[in-house]
Amino acid sequence: MNRNSKWQEAENIEKTQLHEYNTFIDRGKAVIHGIDVSNAPEGFKKIRIHTVYDVKHDGRHKARMVAGGHLTPVPLESVYSGVVSLQSLRIVVFLAELNSLKLWGADIGNAYLEAKTKERAFVVAGPEFAELEGHILVINKALYGLRSSGLRWHERFADTLWDLGFTAS
Repeated sequence: MNRNSKWQEAENIEKTQLHEYNTFIDRGKAVIHGIDVSNAPEGFKKIRIHTVYDVKHDGRHKARMVAGGHLTPVPLESVYSGVVSLQSLRIVVFLAELNSLKLWGADIGNAYLEAKTKERAFVVAGPEFAELEGHILVINKALYGLRSSGLRWHERFADTLWDLGFTAS
């Protein structure tokens, strides 16, 4: 009504990136009987996905497809993934300034989609997937919302640093 297409554009960007990262593996049309999918991949859990919307501090509109990871079994391994506190970041900035050091920062868009998931989950595609609606889509990448996605991303990042020659010392 207001001729604002920012949310549609944000959704289109998210869908394009999910496709480019091969986030889902299409297993064909789902055969559904009531709430059961009779041709579901064996050993995989059916979950739901939804879209989360956000307006960033700089005015950008962001749409993020998120898995209902709470529906998957609790992993037996630790999936802890630490984050940096704002206080720690302030200390680093202070020390860098005090010592005339350069600080570098980066944001990796759709970072989790760089990593493969080990969780065995699938969704039945809804209308947001256009021509894939009704298909079984196995989740291939560490989609936001899965229990182990943070850990998988950190493992992928560590492997990349190792490949580039960075080592912990």
